[in-house]
Amino acid sequence: MGNTKTADITDDEILGGATEGLPRYLVIKNHLLDQIRSGQLSTGDKAESENALAKRFDVSRLTVQRAVRELVTEGRLTRVQGSGTFVAPKPKGFSLFEVQDLAREIELQGGEPHTDVLIQRQLVPEKKVCDLLELDDGEPVFEAVLLQRNGDTPIAIEDRYARCDVFPNFLEKDFSQESLYDYFSRRTELGQLETTLSAIMPYPLTCQRLGLGSGDPCLHLERRNRVDGRVVTLSRFTFAGSRFNLTSSYNAAAQF
Repeated sequence: MGNTKTADITDDEILGGATEGLPRYLVIKNHLLDQIRSGQLSTGDKAESENALAKRFDVSRLTVQRAVRELVTEGRLTRVQGSGTFVAPKPKGFSLFEVQDLAREIELQGGEPHTDVLIQRQLVPEKKVCDLLELDDGEPVFEAVLLQRNGDTPIAIEDRYARCDVFPNFLEKDFSQESLYDYFSRRTELGQLETTLSAIMPYPLTCQRLGLGSGDPCLHLERRNRVDGRVVTLSRFTFAGSRFNLTSSYNAAAQF
């Protein structure tokens, strides 16, 4: 394994600036991701210990452990018993069950992410969306439709719905500059994720947005986030099938 590398960060970076309002575990998670993205930490390098991170960010080890655990689950870090935590090899595809921040996924794989906001509004949605979000009749929600690109190449369309009472300042945000995933994370936690994956023939507008031919298939991933028994977000990802790989890892030994 490689050497341990640390990066100097200021109090402003820890306590304010772009991290202001983020849960502490997410600040630490983003800090580690930024080190990987910038090349300060490369594949095989040893990350700072949990004790060092807890001291650096003035948090408990439990907070650090949550950040590290999520990065291990997402395949960014790997733990070696008795040795520490190391940067994992770059994924060959996008995780089926952990797709959250597509722009960051693209960047971590060496791409040039760009986010275009196509729609950002409040509406009373169609019945299917109402049923999936378990809304009362006539209850409005917020919606954002984002086009994720790698350079000039369209990769996926995100169609995200959010409850108005949980995300009251949704319409004030610029999601071309701010990660929608980070915004959601500041307001609520990841609870029970209910995911459905299917192959679809896209509508003409989707083909136009993704630059596809009329016969090109897409992968469609639909996910609900249920917190304390209540669905708080509904996310629909439509991927250009020929430009995108979804992967999944399952540890069967953990079930015994």
